[in-house]
Amino acid sequence: MAKTIGRKKMTNSGGGVCFMTCIAALLALCSAADDYLPGLLYTQFFSRQVYDMSFNLEDFLYRNSSYISVAVFALVMMFWAFSAAKFKRMGKAFGWVNIFMSPVLCIYPALKLYDILGTDFFDKYFKTNYDSDKFVGVAALAKVGFPLIAGLLLILSGIVVLARVGGEDFVAEVPRGGKKEKSQPVSTDNNISVPENNEQESSAFGFGENTQSVQGLTGETKPATYNEAPVNTGTFYQPETPAVDTSDMRPKRPSVKLCPKCGELVGDDELFCSNCGYRM
Repeated sequence: MAKTIGRKKMTNSGGGVCFMTCIAALLALCSAADDYLPGLLYTQFFSRQVYDMSFNLEDFLYRNSSYISVAVFALVMMFWAFSAAKFKRMGKAFGWVNIFMSPVLCIYPALKLYDILGTDFFDKYFKTNYDSDKFVGVAALAKVGFPLIAGLLLILSGIVVLARVGGEDFVAEVPRGGKKEKSQPVSTDNNISVPENNEQESSAFGFGENTQSVQGLTGETKPATYNEAPVNTGTFYQPETPAVDTSDMRPKRPSVKLCPKCGELVGDDELFCSNCGYRM
């Protein structure tokens, strides 16, 4: 057999990759919603509306083009991961696209966050006594920070896929030239092993631990079993033995008679008395 070393080329996306891409898409969509999503939440807690809820498509696309790009990319990666998990397998392309495209799309949100932190942003929104100002500050940070978190999750999912694709080498044995190996004959031993001592012989014939010595009428000692549960050896055919009349086999008493002279008992087949010699 020849050993062929191969490397894994494809793998399933897995539940962890699908989860990370799903969270990244959700965060990117929340960021791409601009001030409309925070405005809807603001009205649930505060009575005064500070967000402009009027919609202008050109203005919306101009202000949120980078956030929309991150959201679209995250959605594509999410559907790619879910389709790979259900219908097909995933190669290295998924990992390299995430690793290279995510930092590029997150450049603008990173610069925006750097610009916000360099101003008096925290003094304006977080050092006041009004909860509405703090809410607006948190919404502004979330709009810039969510794309960065989404890009980080996409990069991690790409690294996971590349690590799984470029896993350990595996070895496969392939027959050389299509020849089949000859099967080795199996040696059979017809010899029957004989027990070495009397204990093994007795256990082989059923006289094992549950035996005791019984002396018969002739003085011969034989092992007698007292197993409570006899071994079921199967049903065997036993021929019926004919009944034998034993009435003629009983010992007969010899007939005797008395001597008329001395009264001694004399056998029926004797001609003379054994005591007085009288002729019977």
